[in-house]
Amino acid sequence: MALLVLGAFGTAGCEDEPADDGAVRLADAYTAIVEWQVGEQEPVLDEAGEPVLPLVFVVADNGATIDVGVQAEVAEATAEWATVRFADDVADTFDSDLDGEPVRNDGSLLVIGPMPDMARAIDVDVVRYLSVDDSESFVLEVTATPGPRDTTAVSPRAAVTAVSAVDQP
Repeated sequence: MALLVLGAFGTAGCEDEPADDGAVRLADAYTAIVEWQVGEQEPVLDEAGEPVLPLVFVVADNGATIDVGVQAEVAEATAEWATVRFADDVADTFDSDLDGEPVRNDGSLLVIGPMPDMARAIDVDVVRYLSVDDSESFVLEVTATPGPRDTTAVSPRAAVTAVSAVDQP
């Protein structure tokens, strides 16, 4: 299986550093990208027809392991509205026992390109998979957003503020 490797901007997920200058932090960027994906997909229902948290797998496109501290922050930030699983190998996210090899457990897979140097707004390459043969490529603009006024958090959160589809060869 070939994956698109879209643009190289820097390290994929090195340690999340404080961003007291208004720049997007890594954990906030990953959280914003997961939030965008959850907003894009249909609700997932269990066997009783009840909604369940959407499952989103996240993999760095260059095979690097996303820093475990960043992973923990993303998991904590998304715990109430998504189940996020980080993987080092794209192949681990597909269910090869089912026809069409969908992403496991009705989930989606986001293969996220290397993160650029942190700034107030960054462009991130993302390939979304629903199955091994069903993918779409995007460039997402992730922009820092101020946190709530009643927080002591040093760094801002982030949001996806623009989405551009990328034609696949």
